[in-house]
Amino acid sequence: MFNKVDTYLKSVPRPVIFFISILIVVILGYIDHLIAPRVSLSIFYTVPVAGSAWYLNRKAGFFMSFWAAVIWLAADVTANHQYVHFLIPFWNSMVRLVFFIIIAHLLSVIKTKLDMEESLADTDYLTGLKNSRSFYEHLEAESGRSKRSSKPFTIVYIDLDNFKYVNDTLGHDTGDDLIKAVADTLRNYARQSDVISRMGGDEFAGLFPETDFDNASTVISNTVERLHKTMEDNNWPVTFSIGAITFSEPMKSIREMVKAVDNAMYEVKRTSKNNIVHRNI
Repeated sequence: MFNKVDTYLKSVPRPVIFFISILIVVILGYIDHLIAPRVSLSIFYTVPVAGSAWYLNRKAGFFMSFWAAVIWLAADVTANHQYVHFLIPFWNSMVRLVFFIIIAHLLSVIKTKLDMEESLADTDYLTGLKNSRSFYEHLEAESGRSKRSSKPFTIVYIDLDNFKYVNDTLGHDTGDDLIKAVADTLRNYARQSDVISRMGGDEFAGLFPETDFDNASTVISNTVERLHKTMEDNNWPVTFSIGAITFSEPMKSIREMVKAVDNAMYEVKRTSKNNIVHRNI
């Protein structure tokens, strides 16, 4: 139940969440004005504060904290409560404000940490590209989308030839620089909808949604040209063995599709290297 609500709220435009939070505070203040001090609504004020901090940002959470404290004070003052000193409602309001700010701050810190962990779980530490886990998740989603839309997609596997030689002769630092340069080249020339991943070691993969055989061939050819230029500019003796499959429709499982692309790439590795095998299925 909570996951469904969370997913829905993440899809709601941020200005809408902000406006609804303000409105909730106003409604709570009006109800407070009518029924306080007989019934306390204090816990309900934390809902718009927490929601703003979690689904918007820390500043929104702090603003909502201030707004909730002001509305609560207004409800107290206009309800004609009897206090032994006129400063008591203002003191109470300050205490509430501090309480709301603490909630907003803690929730925003927790959300930031969770977002970072989620990002790290999907990201290759060296290159910043998607990792293999994230690649398979995107492939699963694209497979389902292709079944519904009947549109093709292309998967590309790239293996670096002679990378071990670079590591052994030029050192692992140079090897890391080379991997990052390949990642940057792939990322810089990819479309926003494409998924570029480092699958591990010196292997990369690309998922190109709604890309047929001819368009994929053009993309692959241009990408290889840029990769070779990157290697030449740095005097790195590395070439690329590439396997690619354009799927007119998805195969029965993700595993089958990945195996087909992997086999195409290793077909190049076993023969001439520095070549491309691209098939349409």
